Order: sequence, then C-alpha cells, then structure tokens
Amino acid sequence: MSTFEIRIIDLGGLSVSNFIEFLRMEILDVRGYGPTFFGHVRYVLNGVEQEESLPMDLSKGIFIATLRDDQLGDIPRKKLEDTLRKASVKIIEIVRKNPNMQTLVPDYDYPMSDEDCSAEKLGKNSERILEGILKDYSYLKYDEPYSKPPNVLKCRVRDPKSPRQVEDIFEIAQKLRDETGENYVVAYGGSSNTGDNLDEVWTRFSLRKFDSQKVKTK
Repeated sequence: MSTFEIRIIDLGGLSVSNFIEFLRMEILDVRGYGPTFFGHVRYVLNGVEQEESLPMDLSKGIFIATLRDDQLGDIPRKKLEDTLRKASVKIIEIVRKNPNMQTLVPDYDYPMSDEDCSAEKLGKNSERILEGILKDYSYLKYDEPYSKPPNVLKCRVRDPKSPRQVEDIFEIAQKLRDETGENYVVAYGGSSNTGDNLDEVWTRFSLRKFDSQKVKTK
C-alpha cells in the first residue's frame, strides 16, 4: 500500500481543434518517490466532459492512448491524431512552466516562506470561509491540526466508507478562490492498492495558497 497525492495542473481549456478541449492534467505523486512520469488529461469532447481521461507519457511528451472508434463519430481518425500531437506539445509546455510543479514538495505541510501573508492581510479569514463552504459537503471536515491558514488548508473525509465526488474538491477550491480572491491550488490523495480508482479512494485534499508573483522564472 502506498500514499499518494494527485497534482493538478489547469490547462485553461486548451483547444487546438473545435471538437476537443483539454481541461487539466493530473499527475500522480507517490510519497517518498516524487511525481511519476505519467499523467492523465481530463478533456471535453464535443461539448461534454468525459468520465475517462487520456494518459500521457510526460518524459516523451506524447499521449499513450487515444479515443475509441465509438467516441469519434464523424471525426476522422487522422484529424484526431494530428490534434493530439499538437495538443501534447502545448500541454508539456504548460506543465513545465506550471509553478505548482516548480515548487513541488513532498507534502503540503511544508511551511510557506511568505511571512507577510496572513488572514488579516487577506481581509477575510480563509479558515472560517472554508468551514462555511464545507457545510454544503456533509461528508467532509476541515482538518485543523494539519492546516496552516491561510497558506495551507486541509480537509478530510469524515468516514472512509462515505461516497465521495472528486468534482467536489474543485468546486470547493473555486468557491474559496471566489470568496478570498486568492489563488489556491489543489492536491488530493490517500492510500491505494493496485487497481484502485484514485478518484474513488481519496480521503483527503489540500488547498495551498499560491502567489505567482513570487515564482522565479528561469
């Protein structure tokens, strides 16, 4: 059994063709080993977000799977393959430049270096805001002992047997961004066995405040 985090990189609705849109990259980070060289790209096909994802080999910068024939419909196979090749180049560029990967740490318990950041400075108490948001998600609770507000906010599933929706994490993060005006990046994880669906077995997630102005570019 291993402990993992899923690193999320927003692709900003990347589109190089009118039939498919790429939403976000999800990269598995195994504690003690770091991020893997493989990721899963969530996407919208013909206006509908798909339950399945497209896996990528990040070391080679290529998709390692494609759409099934029944998904294509009237889309020519060659057009799809050309689209995936073009998209893979742009996706890898986004991943390499993403600050969440540049500042990757083993766990979000890592103390932030921004000593001047505080809830008072934000004008709102991010901790209390998050607790208010979580009232709409009864199966979740704010993990106060492991949080470092306002920089790192952690949440847990109350009962490991409770049904959960990974979409709720992103919805909560967006609500927190809207309420605080701050950019919080997401990671979620838990303990898994081989063959587990990571979207179904997660037990915790972290919201980490990110200040893009403090990232040093090469």
